[in-house]
Amino acid sequence: MAQAIFRSILLVSGSSVYGLLDYGDMIADTTRVSAYARALEARITPSSVVLDIGTGPGFLALLACRAGAARVYAVEPDDVIQVAREVAAANGFTDRIQFVQAVTTDVVLPERVDGIVADIRGTLPLFGRSLVSVVDARSRLLKPGGWIVPARDTIWAALASSTAAHKRIIQAWTTEYGFDLSAVRVRAANQWSRQRLDADDLLVEPQCWAVLDYDSLQGPNVSGPMNWTIEHAAVGHGFGVWFDAETAPGIGFSNSPASHERLVYGQGFFAWPDPIALLPGDEVRIHLRADLIEDDYLWGWDTQVVDGASGRAKAAYRQSSWLAAQPNRELLRKRADTFVPRLNEAARIDRCILDLMHQRMPSGEIATQILAAFPSSFKNWDAALTRVGDLSDRYSE
Repeated sequence: MAQAIFRSILLVSGSSVYGLLDYGDMIADTTRVSAYARALEARITPSSVVLDIGTGPGFLALLACRAGAARVYAVEPDDVIQVAREVAAANGFTDRIQFVQAVTTDVVLPERVDGIVADIRGTLPLFGRSLVSVVDARSRLLKPGGWIVPARDTIWAALASSTAAHKRIIQAWTTEYGFDLSAVRVRAANQWSRQRLDADDLLVEPQCWAVLDYDSLQGPNVSGPMNWTIEHAAVGHGFGVWFDAETAPGIGFSNSPASHERLVYGQGFFAWPDPIALLPGDEVRIHLRADLIEDDYLWGWDTQVVDGASGRAKAAYRQSSWLAAQPNRELLRKRADTFVPRLNEAARIDRCILDLMHQRMPSGEIATQILAAFPSSFKNWDAALTRVGDLSDRYSE
């Protein structure tokens, strides 16, 4: 039941997308770019055909061309692909890059490709439908024996002590004005966030949570336990999660807090509701899981801290991004299987426009008829034409 409601919330809110400044930060990350460039140079031959999943402004497609690819299919669902076309033209690669505005799972190519390149992560590799896209493309669009860049991502975790990160997430909701903001605090404690952790913030040796081998990965869901025994007294605030990427054998990068590089990704920080005093001998058990629901992940993390001296539980938390969701009751009511929908004014307008489009009527004439049929809904003919244009962008060929 909880996952069904969470799915409804995600369907309403939509998925995350990058902005131009985000792409700029990625391109400015020289460690990341170098790992991709060197991997493509090692893989690509003059006859190579490459698929770039989530090309954005087209930078990885340009690197593939510079490495010698014969053809690149650059796929991107968002309008930034228009910028990518301009960038390709400015660099003389128009004849070698074919841009496709769509999600990769909807794309059919005229040929199978020799290799796939994709950097469609967020802070962590589990981001939106990124794994679904890679697995689908590997199955349908990649030649047998073809390569994927990155080849694998290894996801690590470690307990962390960061007063600053915990304060930003949890303690911010305790103010000097005396208001009760506990409803917000509870939700904040169930939402992991991107933070910048340092090596000194880590309390234990990192443990591997998951290995995503893109040659053999079957599905997007990941789940697994981690256990640590505390060696030195410290105050724990939660745990950090990061990844090591292998773009090709011997080539890659890491966004580990212990890395000397400050990569664009940062680290994921999963805060506990309260700081925990950890003593030598205490055992910390964490089970972390990530389940893809529609277009985003539902994260859950269960923590148990056992006193090393008595064997009794010092703390136990069950946290989940489901508990951080803010459901709109009216929207959920309309998504129930017992709800009987009735078209509102906006739907009646859209239905009329689509019917007239189906009759192959010019947009200007459709706008005239819509304005006459729904005079109270449009300020003037231009407003009606804008509404027609919006539907034309979405549905016409």
